[in-house]
Amino acid sequence: MAQDLVIDIGNSRIKLAFFIEDRLDFTGSTAVNSFSQENMEAALKGRTIDRIMISSVNRSAEQLVVKALESIKLPYSILDFSTIKMALDVDEPEAVGHDRIANVYGALKYFPTSDCIVIDIGTAVTADFVAKEGRYTGGMIYPGPALSAKVLADYTDKLPLVTILKPDSPLGKTTESHIQSGIYYGLLGAVERMIAELRMTAPSPSSVKVLATGGATAIDDTGMCGAKVAFVEDLKELVDFINPHLTLVGLHEIQKENTSKP
Repeated sequence: MAQDLVIDIGNSRIKLAFFIEDRLDFTGSTAVNSFSQENMEAALKGRTIDRIMISSVNRSAEQLVVKALESIKLPYSILDFSTIKMALDVDEPEAVGHDRIANVYGALKYFPTSDCIVIDIGTAVTADFVAKEGRYTGGMIYPGPALSAKVLADYTDKLPLVTILKPDSPLGKTTESHIQSGIYYGLLGAVERMIAELRMTAPSPSSVKVLATGGATAIDDTGMCGAKVAFVEDLKELVDFINPHLTLVGLHEIQKENTSKP
């Protein structure tokens, strides 16, 4: 049976998903610096691919993926903001990240009659607003938790690079736990305020649906990280819906939209 493949190339990871008759069948992920043509061939083994669509915010990694697909003679398309039906109501539509466009498409798949806010927590934290009629109106970008930790370590003399986790108490007792507490609760606070500010741009703020996605929401059975489990539980208090595969789902919606064009 022919399948659709979507590939989301991010700053840190390359994610892919197979769809069979609009059903998400399988997802996979690899670090950008670990990707190879052999990875791609292994992921595709035994599958008949009908269509491939790529979303990318990483040009060097995109070149590697494209080269791998061309080597195994598989046609593909790359998301192009100028060909989508959704209106990008911003000053620089060409600069809106492909993943962010896919996210808002995914949001309207799940909540087609609501204005939506999408929070994507990865290397960067993005917050995006999409009106229910299919109009992207803008958003925000904020440093992600790992990036915040790295910047503190790189640009100070005595602060260490810490593992991101939820501390036992918000009241830090060591330098390490001070940083961990600040990053963890600071991120939750930032997300809460970003949602609040974007919600107020809606005609009916109380009816806005809030979705969350990104690496911080991805908890799998083989790699359950205590920090992620705790963070997702805390995040549930701020959002209506969490789906770590929202970008891939939205990318498939764009893929279907392109196919349906006359």
